[in-house]
Amino acid sequence: MKKLDIEFLVYEGEHFEVEFYFDENEDIVIWNDFLALSDKEQASFLARVEKLADSPPGTIHPKTIFNLEDDKDKIWAIKFGNNRFCSFFYEGGKIIITNAYKKQSQKNRKKENTQIKKASKFKLDYEKRAKKNDYYPEDKD
Repeated sequence: MKKLDIEFLVYEGEHFEVEFYFDENEDIVIWNDFLALSDKEQASFLARVEKLADSPPGTIHPKTIFNLEDDKDKIWAIKFGNNRFCSFFYEGGKIIITNAYKKQSQKNRKKENTQIKKASKFKLDYEKRAKKNDYYPEDKD
């Protein structure tokens, strides 16, 4: 994990800001998963992020690049190859990327479902801290 000595903002697009989620210890949970990607995979991920952030709200993207993984908690997956980066939308035009996993088969198996549940947990934590104005470091000053 990575402390917030790096920028958590991934991309500021025309319609959305995309950020990596960080926990209450200011660790970017997904950082090691991102660094484990090859240069080509990182480029694919960033291209997907840019496309999402530059698209107007309500744009329907192909399921091959962006798919609703959990309808109840509204967890989405940014998809490239067998990589899945879990994310959610938040008010004010934010897309928060929480955690990642590698897709092993057509259907979600237990391991994938565990990662989607983890994303839901991170979403709840983010929402709670953001509503209390206690998420961003500048909010704590």
